Amino acid sequence: MLPFLKELTKEFKEVCNESYLEINTSDKVIYPYLTFSYSSEALENTREGFYIDVDIFDNCGADTIRLEQLTEYIRQHFLKSRRLTDKVLLQFKVGSRRMVPTTNPQVKRRWIQLYCKVDWR
Repeated sequence: MLPFLKELTKEFKEVCNESYLEINTSDKVIYPYLTFSYSSEALENTREGFYIDVDIFDNCGADTIRLEQLTEYIRQHFLKSRRLTDKVLLQFKVGSRRMVPTTNPQVKRRWIQLYCKVDWR
């Protein structure tokens, strides 16, 4: 599991430096940022599938251009993407995405779901 999380975190940091597993743990919140979580399913003896939920936040008010650009950048980055290390082969697919309301009119949120098939080596 650790090789998968290391690679996944590395991939998210490539698209958004402020990337966190489950919650933003930074002492000072820097926007935009993303959080991700996952659930898994067994596929075969050495294969596992992961549904990865990504929440993207920006303190942008009505001007959501930067947020939409980051959401699209994440989508493009993972679209039919593959990563091979000495421990895992990761094969990504992009699923659905949506706008998520927040209680703060200044903070906007987007959600995107990825699927990752992992071959443990």
